[in-house]
Amino acid sequence: MSQYKSPDQFTDLQEHQIAAYLSRHPDFFARHPYLLLELQLHSDDKGLPNLALQQQRLLREQNAAFKAQISDLIRHARDNERVFKLFSACQRQLANANSVTELQTLVSHELGQVPNISHCQLFEFELRFTALVANRLGRRGHYLGRLSHDEQALLWPEQSVQSVALYLLGDSQAPLALLALASDDPEHFAPDNDNLLISEFILSLSSRLKALS
Repeated sequence: MSQYKSPDQFTDLQEHQIAAYLSRHPDFFARHPYLLLELQLHSDDKGLPNLALQQQRLLREQNAAFKAQISDLIRHARDNERVFKLFSACQRQLANANSVTELQTLVSHELGQVPNISHCQLFEFELRFTALVANRLGRRGHYLGRLSHDEQALLWPEQSVQSVALYLLGDSQAPLALLALASDDPEHFAPDNDNLLISEFILSLSSRLKALS
């Protein structure tokens, strides 16, 4: 038979262990209501029982955080929907471009309307882009993130941008063009972003460039 242990024998029990136990057994005080009489449930500054008030405050904070998360999700969903529609509209118009110049104008105008895009340009590939492509795009054929001052000057010498998305068009050994999008938000284009919304557009754009070359 196990022997009874007084509270003093549990002095090595850590607060986080107690908290973890109570978290796993939320009905603990319902099963041991007498313990509530021995707990300090009063606010030092207001002198009022504050257990329920504290729970209400925490619930309000959690609810506010939840609403903020929902708002962010809705905003991102709306932005993604708008981006998808703009890329789709531009993709449908690619066949109407009868020259590389018309294609550049179309892409710059249509994709320039994408939220948080400050600059959008389709560059015909030149040797001056070789180092940038080798250092940033590599075998993946795309890069999302920030550029050095010298790299940025290759694309927008008169402008200052915070983050970019670069896509190589055509065969990696004989590239046709470089699609460059820029944002004033340093976090807008990041390496861990996916390319789901633009991947099909890049394929169509590459195909049209080959047809016009």
